[in-house]
Amino acid sequence: MSTQRVYLHTPKQTHVVTQVVAVRSGGFAVSASPFFVGGGGQPMDTGVVSVDGVNHRIEHVEVDADDHIWHLSDVSLRTGQSVDLVVDRQRRQTLSRYHTALHVLNTLALTHYDAWITGAQMTEEYARIDFAIAWLDPIMLADLEARMNAVLTAYHPVQYRSLTVAEFAQRPDLLRTKNVQPPAYRGQVRVVEIEGFDAQACGGTHAESTHEVGPCRIYKSENKGKQNKRLYICFA
Repeated sequence: MSTQRVYLHTPKQTHVVTQVVAVRSGGFAVSASPFFVGGGGQPMDTGVVSVDGVNHRIEHVEVDADDHIWHLSDVSLRTGQSVDLVVDRQRRQTLSRYHTALHVLNTLALTHYDAWITGAQMTEEYARIDFAIAWLDPIMLADLEARMNAVLTAYHPVQYRSLTVAEFAQRPDLLRTKNVQPPAYRGQVRVVEIEGFDAQACGGTHAESTHEVGPCRIYKSENKGKQNKRLYICFA
């Protein structure tokens, strides 16, 4: 049996009591995990496994061919043992806020400037996003920032739903990249909806609402090629 990915349906749940299903040198797999495995520019979660009141760091997780999530740690465990998995909540919240802000920015860039995403990355200090667009100027950047903050400072709840691969194929409006299709998981494509504003395919974690993100600023832009421009954002 593969590991249940708790974050897909309850991204605010960062603590799970679960059972060890397999062990190996330097790591263990469990029946259910709150740890995000990384993807779409969002780093994997870090945190701890708590055993008998003692915390052991988890700095890396990975998925095997059988869809088990392996948590890399120096802890000594046995199959069948009950453990507490706890994600670094503050780090998760910061990355989720940035991920939500990038959804808003990419939708505005596509809607108003026909700019498709070519890449993205989130850190705890900033987020960056690349667009397929031939030019940028200060007027455009100021316009995007103002539009972004009008959405982020309003209250738009964030919801999740899933579509079958066949259903998703009929919804090109849910795509933000031209050349990369979002990965399907167990025959389903996860859709993240910012109510009253946008919906797009995404497997990451997000804020509960745009208001939770708060205002951001575009503090830098870079020319990464004739048809590729990069924007950096941080919390205002």
